[in-house]
Amino acid sequence: MAKNGDPGLGTNYSTEVKRFVNPDGSYNIRRKGALTGMRDFYKLLIEISWGMFLLYALLYYIVINCIFAGLFLAVGLDGLSISTTDIPDFLDAFFFSVQTFTSVGYGSVSPMSLSTNVVAAVESFVGLMSIALITGLLYGRFSRPTAKIAFSNNILITDFKDGEAMMFKLVNKRDSTLLNAEVKVILFMDKGGSDANQFNKDFYRLELELESIHFFPLSWTIVHAISDESPFKGLTVEQLKKRNAEVLVLVEAFDETHGQSVKEKHGYGGEQWLEGYKFDRNFRGGADGMLELHIDELDNVIPLEKE
Repeated sequence: MAKNGDPGLGTNYSTEVKRFVNPDGSYNIRRKGALTGMRDFYKLLIEISWGMFLLYALLYYIVINCIFAGLFLAVGLDGLSISTTDIPDFLDAFFFSVQTFTSVGYGSVSPMSLSTNVVAAVESFVGLMSIALITGLLYGRFSRPTAKIAFSNNILITDFKDGEAMMFKLVNKRDSTLLNAEVKVILFMDKGGSDANQFNKDFYRLELELESIHFFPLSWTIVHAISDESPFKGLTVEQLKKRNAEVLVLVEAFDETHGQSVKEKHGYGGEQWLEGYKFDRNFRGGADGMLELHIDELDNVIPLEKE
């Protein structure tokens, strides 16, 4: 198999580098000088987990109301019509701030002086903008199509027909319909032979037994037959590890629920290489005749039978 050009990861390095792609498909690259973190806040809020998103929203809600409560205290609570209560002044100001921020306005407290009206007017504007922003972020998070494709933990060099093959498995974890699924697989490893060098990489676009399927209801075993032209020819798993061999997988499919294409990346390398085993089938017929897919058995392997 002929070598392919650089797919976008570079071919020459001044020092030995770690894995290019993490198992979750993210790039193992430290970016310097780019928009990250707080400077790209929208991307951060769209991509973080739901738990962290809700935590950030709650913290913002509490902090902004504490700030305006402090402003109400600064201009004086005598500018508010507050019924006599045993609640501390700060809590009175805080709860009035909450009512103003959310435009609830129960009517039990209202601004009376010019200064408190100005602060309340500013807060109501900030509240409207904040609610609109959080609503937009919620919509963006819900509407963003994402694939939930699970990949087997290991990538195998195993028996196939009259020879060997590289194999790994994937499955759609969601109970959704994916159509016209396609997969691209790229192998990259340190140069070997007379040009052996840990700082230079060779890239190969692997030919697969099946690169696309119309329907994706079950698990899908990706197979690259190791022929005489294959870059795997003559290499053991230990040699692949020594040459820092990595496999980058790109899966694309049409999500019928969202009506959009979804993509998923995944990386294999290091101790994920395995030989002497084959994948166990993780779907079978049930007692009632229904086909059962056992997603939790995706990683199951069984030893090859010795002749």
